[in-house]
Amino acid sequence: MKNTKIPKSINMISSRILAEEAVGRGIKVNHINNYQKEMAFLELVHKNHYEYILGSNISKTTVCATYAVENKSLTKSLLTRAKIGVAKGRLFSKENINEVYKFIDRIKYPIVIKPFDGAHGDMVFIGIKNKNDFNKKVREIFKKHKYVLVEKEFSGKEFRFIAGRDKVFAVAHREPANIIGDGTHTVRELIKIKNKDPRRGKGHIYPLTKIEINNIIKQYLKEQGIKMESILPFEKKVYLRKNSNLSTGGDSIDVTDIVHLELKKIAVKTIRAIPGFAYGGIDIMSNKDISKKPTKNSYIVIELNPSPGLRMHHFPAIGKSKNVAKEIIDILFSETKAK
Repeated sequence: MKNTKIPKSINMISSRILAEEAVGRGIKVNHINNYQKEMAFLELVHKNHYEYILGSNISKTTVCATYAVENKSLTKSLLTRAKIGVAKGRLFSKENINEVYKFIDRIKYPIVIKPFDGAHGDMVFIGIKNKNDFNKKVREIFKKHKYVLVEKEFSGKEFRFIAGRDKVFAVAHREPANIIGDGTHTVRELIKIKNKDPRRGKGHIYPLTKIEINNIIKQYLKEQGIKMESILPFEKKVYLRKNSNLSTGGDSIDVTDIVHLELKKIAVKTIRAIPGFAYGGIDIMSNKDISKKPTKNSYIVIELNPSPGLRMHHFPAIGKSKNVAKEIIDILFSETKAK
């Protein structure tokens, strides 16, 4: 199709990456909800073939699949049926929350708690070690959510796989927001210096997100015996948060080419375990070198995402860029694949 162009109204970087790939193949892109600044709803047209994208969620994924992966408890059930490793966990409502203490006695602290329908690491509390801490955090979740998922904490490194039903497209190791000392600047100053990187900005329209100084960061630093005005020794690396989400200032490191084939097969099997799931993001935690063959107890799948961020793969903080958009448009418009 001639004279195709990318609508200027598309702000979110993942949507824009997909639109650029589509337009490059002669596919027309219409931004249907261009009156909104939030997630873009795109119509893609190639001859008489129509497909749709919402954020990075695609029309090839069914409504049932989207519901299944957004419901963390249901995801866990489907993955368990497929004999894929997941954390020991159980869903609790406000009404049966008193039963949780018997469950925690069985799985033992430390535990992780999170909303069963959360996203972007919002209200995911890691490393809970006692009843008082649990009670405080669960009250916060119940202010906004009806259910809480309680899981045994699994120690290891976290990786974001992005895969379809036949292959893995890319893998990134996500590091929590961090700074490296230079022996001169304070923690506050080091954060400001890191935020000057032109790749960093607010929201999901930049390759990387600026680190926002807030109470979560201050509390985590306090737990490490560090203050905002502390001067870090030369080359000392300090993490500012427990969660590794890019949306809270984390860094992405491409590791696609070193991941063991068996771990990639597990990622594809995970996608296939969800009926109607065309592709998605898979968060896997591993306590073993990912270049080595995984064992039954060396990994768990943490959660799935039907609309995964693409920026960490196209614009990694460290490592090679991977063209994930190409793979996604291949799923939508196989007739436009390069011969």
